[in-house]
Amino acid sequence: MYIFTLGTDVEKVVKALSSQYGEFGLAMLYNDALEAASGWNLIVSAPWADKMGVGKATRVIAGALNQGLESENQRAISRITVLKGSDAFVRDMIKLYPVTDGPVPIGHVTAGEVTEGGGLVFHSQNVA
Repeated sequence: MYIFTLGTDVEKVVKALSSQYGEFGLAMLYNDALEAASGWNLIVSAPWADKMGVGKATRVIAGALNQGLESENQRAISRITVLKGSDAFVRDMIKLYPVTDGPVPIGHVTAGEVTEGGGLVFHSQNVA
């Protein structure tokens, strides 16, 4: 499995969630290795997720991934991380890697306290 196959599937889910709930400040896939077949972390931050709370937002996103991803790609994602817009990682990603229409591959992520790994960024923008 290539990251771009996973990225295409996840991009569709991110767009569907954006249409239903509102924009993301950050939506990205992250892993230690860009071509990894598993162990991907979907990291998101959105005003609507803040309003829902981490638990409910995580369940909503997990349900959307379950419905929208091919089974091979479902197995590739091992974690969903919902962060507040004020989180240092989110602030740095928006400042250092602005993306309004991804996915954009990033070979080496340096944001917040993260100094390794890479991924695909779907959205990394300030959201009111």
